Amino acid sequence: MQKEFSVLFFLKRIVFVFSLLILLSGCYSFTGSSIPGHIKTIHISSIRDNSGYGNPNYREMLTQSIIDNFRRDNSLELVESASDSRLNIIISSIRDEISTVQAGELEKERKMTITCEAEYIDNVKRTSFWKKNFSIYSVYNIDNAQANREQAISEILEQISEDIMLAVVSGW
Repeated sequence: MQKEFSVLFFLKRIVFVFSLLILLSGCYSFTGSSIPGHIKTIHISSIRDNSGYGNPNYREMLTQSIIDNFRRDNSLELVESASDSRLNIIISSIRDEISTVQAGELEKERKMTITCEAEYIDNVKRTSFWKKNFSIYSVYNIDNAQANREQAISEILEQISEDIMLAVVSGW
C-alpha cells in the first residue's frame, strides 16, 4: 500500500511538472519581436561610406546584405518610399591594423575592424527609436593577403547587417 501510494504520488508530480511546462511554453515567444504595432514597412536609406577607405564596393555589399536579411526575416516590408520606419546607416571607419606581434617576429596576421553608425527612425511618430554604433572585427592571415582581407571584410559586413537587422526587429 505504501509503495503504491509513492508511485502514484510520483506519477502525479511528473504529470503536474509536464503540464506546467506545456502551459508555460505558450507564454513566451522566441521571436524576440518588439516592433511597435504601427510599424509595418521600412525604407533603407542609401548607405554612406565616410570611412575614407576608398572602396565603394563595401557600401554596396553592406546594402545588399541588409536588404537580404530583412527579406529573409520578413518582419517588415521593404519599401522605397512612404514607409512607417527608416534605417540610416553610415560606415564610419574601416581599419586594417597589425595584429599582435612578438618582438623579433614577422607579421603573420592583421585585424580588420569596421564600424557603422545606424539610426532607426519612426516616420509615423517622427522620432528616433535608437541610434547605435556597430563594430565588428576579424583577424586574417597575411598569406594571400588580398583574398583573405576581402573574405574578412565580407564576413564583417554580413555580421554587421545581421546585428542591425536584429536591433530593428527585436529592439535590443
